[in-house]
Amino acid sequence: MKIRALLFTLVAALPVAAATPTAFNLFAASGSNPDNVHGHSSFRTISFELTFAQPRPLQRWRRLRDTEAGAAVSYHDIRQPRSWFGHRYGDPDDSVSGESLFVFARHHWRLPGGIQPFIDLGTGPMWSNRRVPAATSRLNANSQMGLGVTLFASSRWPIIAGYRFSHISNGGFTGRNPGLDIHSFFLGTTIRRWHE
Repeated sequence: MKIRALLFTLVAALPVAAATPTAFNLFAASGSNPDNVHGHSSFRTISFELTFAQPRPLQRWRRLRDTEAGAAVSYHDIRQPRSWFGHRYGDPDDSVSGESLFVFARHHWRLPGGIQPFIDLGTGPMWSNRRVPAATSRLNANSQMGLGVTLFASSRWPIIAGYRFSHISNGGFTGRNPGLDIHSFFLGTTIRRWHE
């Protein structure tokens, strides 16, 4: 079942890989997971994102109008407890570096005045130089949902801000799979646009 899910994700990403990009966005984010028995983790992230126009066959579907696909590569600076037991026995925090790929779909609502609320949903793999959370796995899936708004959407440097929920989990590939629920706020802008 796990291999089928991985193959499905790769096949779903193929149309994105073959498409012409519409925008290159840059984001910075900061977030954390609620304190639990395994401690508290904090994430600082920078993301480089390409968005792609909706494929022509899907443009006929009215409900999918103003929906785009995209892919983002993110670099994470993670502070987390060094031990599986969190801070219970006085263990210090650990500094972990991680990279992730996020393949997503994003729907915009176009309002007057250059304001565009949006929602996005996607997933992808995440690799880290140490296990995240501690004593679990270096390879995880990072599934995300974001709610945000683009301000000054037609300007050269629009402001993109919002909230993102991320669930980081190894999907049961190892014996331990507590997962992390990360609540983040992000801020970004469009660096480059391509005309369709």
